[in-house]
Amino acid sequence: MNRLKGIVYDCIGWLAAKGPRQKAAVKKLLIVRVDEIGDFMLWHMFIEDIATSAPFKGYEIHFCGNQSTKSLFHTFDAQFVKQTHWIDKTRFKKEMLYRFTFLRNIYRQGFEVVINPTFSRDKRYDDAIVKAAAGAETIGMRANLETVAEYEQGYDRDLYTRLFDHPEKPVFEFYRNKLFTEFLVQGKLGRIGTKIDRALLPASPIQKPTQFFVVFPGSRSAKRIWPTENFVLVSNYLFETTGATAVVCGTGNDAPYIDSFCRQYRNKTVNLMGKTSLPEMVALFSEAQCLLSVDTGSVHLAAAAGCPVFGIFNGSQYKRFAPYPKEVAENFYAIYPDAVEAELKNSAVAKEKYEFVVDVPYASVPAEKVILAIDEWMNPSR
Repeated sequence: MNRLKGIVYDCIGWLAAKGPRQKAAVKKLLIVRVDEIGDFMLWHMFIEDIATSAPFKGYEIHFCGNQSTKSLFHTFDAQFVKQTHWIDKTRFKKEMLYRFTFLRNIYRQGFEVVINPTFSRDKRYDDAIVKAAAGAETIGMRANLETVAEYEQGYDRDLYTRLFDHPEKPVFEFYRNKLFTEFLVQGKLGRIGTKIDRALLPASPIQKPTQFFVVFPGSRSAKRIWPTENFVLVSNYLFETTGATAVVCGTGNDAPYIDSFCRQYRNKTVNLMGKTSLPEMVALFSEAQCLLSVDTGSVHLAAAAGCPVFGIFNGSQYKRFAPYPKEVAENFYAIYPDAVEAELKNSAVAKEKYEFVVDVPYASVPAEKVILAIDEWMNPSR
């Protein structure tokens, strides 16, 4: 079935990239980055470096992004881009007319250069857009084969005119993005982290308690759920030791987990489910005592805001997305199951076993281990 879908998608892409294209007065460059919020937060600061670099001076910069990151882009990066193209990935996957129309619009723009800065490229999403853009020069990263089906490997052999390859693994995603951008702009960059400029943040969405911490009890992936009772135990500890109010956040999809937390947690809460934009969420994090969450985009938003993070992880893609290097985010605490943590101490095992996604239950992280990490953070000299 997946092969058949792939053939249909290929045919639509082929049809979309036919016919006349715009002949622009200036050269056009397209940056394609359609993955998720966490990925965006570890990369978006490099838009400025690309747009203002000598190799692309005089180009009209366009950006093709996932609509879920639209508000973040307009808050932090819009000044560096002339035009945007926002994709609804669900519709792009399921609605063939939408897919055709989107790719057709990209093709007709007449881009000369196309850049795909994504390591985990996807034939059906970002690579399909790159192909439709039909740039004379296309630049990307050598593919992360974890995301490529065996029968599709090699599909991109002629798609890119230049590929960046960084064979060292594991490497933290921010640094991979930095190395790729240096490859593009042909020079070293001084950026050292993902910290955002607070002057760009909107006003906080709530009348804040004197002290508060943020709880993200949900995840769009059912495999990443941490038991509600664990969130409650840790939140109780934070309240008992600091008196801070729990501010509960998430989208409407997280409602079952948020409702469960609010029913079981007996201390004061502020429920902001579905009431904040992503930039407002970053503003909230910038003033929070800390964040308690599983491995979701929220941990990357909080890290960029300088908020201490206590994240529940299972070892998947170790050192690619977590833990953060201290120089990138000083107070980012990635907490793993005991058995996973023991194996991660062996670099050879960590590299071989935890390079990709692993099927270890997040529930195997005990609440007591998170409480211990919080206690050590609050009492470093103890």
